[in-house]
Amino acid sequence: MRLDLGSDLRALRGENLTAVNVLRAYAEMVTTVHEQEPAVRFRTIEPDLVDGRNGAIGFLISYVFYPYGHLGDYSVAEDVDLRVPVTTLARGSGAVTP
Repeated sequence: MRLDLGSDLRALRGENLTAVNVLRAYAEMVTTVHEQEPAVRFRTIEPDLVDGRNGAIGFLISYVFYPYGHLGDYSVAEDVDLRVPVTTLARGSGAVTP
């Protein structure tokens, strides 16, 4: 997720990797995606420690994708699972690792 989608993940850059900051990142992702993407509804988001020593964290995300959600049609649904290695909590890193 890019930092310019309306989330406040930028404020977490350089912060310690604590449970509170992980929860803040989770809340920002859910709020932003639900506000700006009507075709996506999260089922679960699990933190996944990528490199705890350097403050890098990832998220295992399971969600439902509604291809016609932007049109208000939620009759077609697709389940999606993915792993997003986010390094926003790591000092001096970018938003998303390749």
